[in-house]
Amino acid sequence: MSVTVMVISCLAVMALAIPFSMVGQGGGSTYVPILLMAGMAMHEASTTSLFMIMVASISATLVFGRKKTVDWKLLLAIAPLAVLGSFAGGFAAHWVSAVILKIIFALVLTIAAFFMLRPVTEGRNPDFMPQWFSWNRTCGEYQYRISMGMLIPAVMLAGFIAGMIGVGGGLFVLPMLILLFGCPTRIAIGVSTSYVGITALPGFLGHIIGGVHFNIWYALILAVAAFIGARLGPIISLRTSVSKLRVVLSIVLIALAVWMVVKLLIG
Repeated sequence: MSVTVMVISCLAVMALAIPFSMVGQGGGSTYVPILLMAGMAMHEASTTSLFMIMVASISATLVFGRKKTVDWKLLLAIAPLAVLGSFAGGFAAHWVSAVILKIIFALVLTIAAFFMLRPVTEGRNPDFMPQWFSWNRTCGEYQYRISMGMLIPAVMLAGFIAGMIGVGGGLFVLPMLILLFGCPTRIAIGVSTSYVGITALPGFLGHIIGGVHFNIWYALILAVAAFIGARLGPIISLRTSVSKLRVVLSIVLIALAVWMVVKLLIG
């Protein structure tokens, strides 16, 4: 990879890491096309992307964690379930039509983006959600209650579907926490930020153990760009009102839904 291509790739990664990290997302689905255009093979690009997601997640978590918007207990309660669900989904993927799943996924993201724009009372449990095994949470200045009896199977299902179609589970978990479980937007973003890094680790290790070619020096340079972008994103996020953050999240969800449909069309 030439110096010019590397510089352009780093600038693109940094630019994308900012909006994604603002709303607790890894951005891996956009990193891979950049790496492919830079000349990487598909498997190496996927491995490098997962590495960048982990580094970006650490960078953003340092900022959100310091401002007490990461509910660590909630994160540790759901992350192992999501990993198990993702593994099961990846194992079962060859039995289900990926095209149909991706279309459904794009529709779900679009619907979530629409509801994200509606005015809500932060931390209020939706009336339609049964409050089974409710867990009263306090994180920083935020207090809320979450139905673990409903969240546990929902997280496993989200991980299963994400594993089937090969996307980050944060795309499901973040809007789900906000819209279905009444989690405050800033707490949901903080949890999702750490969640995407944790769930990227098994995939990264699987690629490495499987013998995928991985250029650690290229990966480290690109990861620095992701680290810087993911450092700036949370700083901007914490200075942005919740209503504007929800607009940014809606734009990101719709963009990813459109990107998925485009990938299906160009095959």
